[in-house]
Amino acid sequence: MKISSLTDIDAVREYLNRIGAEPRSLKTAVVRETRGNYWDDVAVIRFGKDGEISSSSLNHSPTELEQSAISAAWAKVEFPHIKRLHRIINPPDMIKNAERKHIFEFRTVDGKEILMVQIRIEQKDPDGGTKKNYVPWTYWSDNQWRMCEPDGELPLWGLEQLQEHKTVFIHEGAKAAAYCRWLAEGKTREAEEARAAHPWGEELTCAAHVGWIGGAMNPNRTDWRVLAKNGIDRAYIVADNDEAGKDAISSVAKSIKMPTFSIEFNSRFPTSFDLADPFPKEMFRENGGARFYIGPSMRDLLNPATWATDILPNPSGQGRPVTVLRDSFKHMWAYVEEADAYVCTEMPDMMRSEAVLNKIVAGFSHVNDTARLITKAYKGRSVRVCYRPDQKGLLVDYRGSNAINMHVPSKVRGQDGNVKPFIDFLSYMFINEDERKQVERWCATVIARPEIRMSYGLLLVSERQGIGKTTLGAHILAPLVGDHNVGFPSENDITSSFNDWVAHKRLAIVNEIYSGASWKAYHALKSVITDHDVTVNQKYMRQYTVDNWCHVLACSNSMRALKMENDDRRWFYPEITEVPWSRERFTQFRQWIQSGGLAIIKRWAENYGDYVSPADRAPMTERKRELIEGSRSEAQLEAAALAEQLKDMGRPAALLIKDVVGWARNTVQGRVFDSDYELRRVMIETGVFSWPKRLKVNGRFQYAVVNDELRDLCQRSEDPLKEIREHIVKSTDLMESEL
Repeated sequence: MKISSLTDIDAVREYLNRIGAEPRSLKTAVVRETRGNYWDDVAVIRFGKDGEISSSSLNHSPTELEQSAISAAWAKVEFPHIKRLHRIINPPDMIKNAERKHIFEFRTVDGKEILMVQIRIEQKDPDGGTKKNYVPWTYWSDNQWRMCEPDGELPLWGLEQLQEHKTVFIHEGAKAAAYCRWLAEGKTREAEEARAAHPWGEELTCAAHVGWIGGAMNPNRTDWRVLAKNGIDRAYIVADNDEAGKDAISSVAKSIKMPTFSIEFNSRFPTSFDLADPFPKEMFRENGGARFYIGPSMRDLLNPATWATDILPNPSGQGRPVTVLRDSFKHMWAYVEEADAYVCTEMPDMMRSEAVLNKIVAGFSHVNDTARLITKAYKGRSVRVCYRPDQKGLLVDYRGSNAINMHVPSKVRGQDGNVKPFIDFLSYMFINEDERKQVERWCATVIARPEIRMSYGLLLVSERQGIGKTTLGAHILAPLVGDHNVGFPSENDITSSFNDWVAHKRLAIVNEIYSGASWKAYHALKSVITDHDVTVNQKYMRQYTVDNWCHVLACSNSMRALKMENDDRRWFYPEITEVPWSRERFTQFRQWIQSGGLAIIKRWAENYGDYVSPADRAPMTERKRELIEGSRSEAQLEAAALAEQLKDMGRPAALLIKDVVGWARNTVQGRVFDSDYELRRVMIETGVFSWPKRLKVNGRFQYAVVNDELRDLCQRSEDPLKEIREHIVKSTDLMESEL
């Protein structure tokens, strides 16, 4: 007897009806449980050569009487076998009438033969939605098409791509895989335009795109071994945006032994979203006639998903099985001895303590303490980490050895457009044109030249709030540098012993530097700006040293934000407007930023050209001079006033430093904490000259400061010390002359 389905055999049909099973192929049936839009295999029933039945669930096994009847009937049946085709021939009406885009041919790796065909069926729901169903078809040796799957494990759609690629994107279903393959490989104008317009078009090229079938809840039914057999060594799992799809990630990862990553869509994407669906409209903005993508990058949604372990028989042949790390996982996570932490070698911005690592890989391991297996596999060498924005690549040369580069560039890509709104914003905010030009140079350098570390920071001070300091720092520079490369320390963080806000960062944005005790914060920031190395002190990690690439943008609403010396070279302090833009102007500008403005600014910075050199010093500004004067103590102010009077005498004159100290002590209310050297330095900064040799006056050696007239006289004299003695004036005489 020839059959077309298992239900053609009476004994089998009665057994399957009793347990609620339906045929899946000519020798397989399944009991399914529906969960939302998906189903789970409660029991898989397989029929052997002589009709013997094996069930994955004992509750669904046949009785002895049923098995006996099935075996007897089985012996009378002639079973066909699947026949491979080079092309579809004599198709049934469902295949013949289907749209071409709804027909998915599953071919062998060489692409020559068809293993099965799947048809996508769309039906309208009563509520107006669309219900999708995928119907399998196979061709058999009796030259008949059957609406069933092949026996055994299911093939992946797109196997014919494997011979030309080493990387694979694994999609849930053939539809998403077929679309991404067309997007990546298409030669038509339509495909090229779609590729250029797709937010992730660049990342999706140069890789195979395959689809697994059988439902998100049953990835274990797929033949995954075919990937490694054909040289695939890296996989990206792209599950649908729902609970079942995300739950499937670990099952797929467990089945493939290679470096694996998952792309997990977040709540900004609709439920069940896959890469064949259009990205949400709110992730795009029109700006100047151009369309800009403002949604998450693929990197934003990427997670390491390499399965960690295998369970093997005990080598002794007795005792419990042993758990070992897979080689692919060994190379994915590395132990960093100097930090006593673990770093993801493929995503180096992920550096985790032992406890945290165990938690994040728990769903991809047979054991709870995976970190212990990593350290157990340690063979005398651990990796080093560094932060080198000036070098591209994950593994770089660092101080004579290889190290993992923890710098990850910004996700924002430059795009042509009208940058005038940004230039208008800078022109509004920085009212001095020359200083605005220097701000442009600083911003362009920090955005577009990661290999340059400038030697000075940017200090933005305005007494009025709402000027735009936060807009420039947090909303423009931070995303353009890359949020993971930016720290946002408070003043307490700056003065704390923990400094992870500066480690592995290119920019530190201090939103309020002054809260009444600024000396300590200023001195802490000195080393951040000037030191070439930073010793990282992070909670729950051992201290270690990396290169310091951090720039500082500090903001304040106080004119006494920092204590600053006259010879300071660490801060560029431009003048900022005190008249804020209207709310409407700010709203328009922020909308421009969020509508592709960041990409336009990135392109502007890339083409800027006149970048800051690492050797450039901070330009002097009027605000900086005012800040320097405001940073002086009362005694220093008195010394500076004396120096001004000495400069303006119009004749040769000198002041003894001891006399200046005495004047300051008599004039200032309270104790004087400034040393003689500090007062002399303030006077030099004001414009007088300190004679390099001490002279003896009234039996004591002491320093003197002279004005320009006396300096010129001393340079012509054979006995300059005599000239200084003859032209000494008293502090009281100078200040009296002022009055």
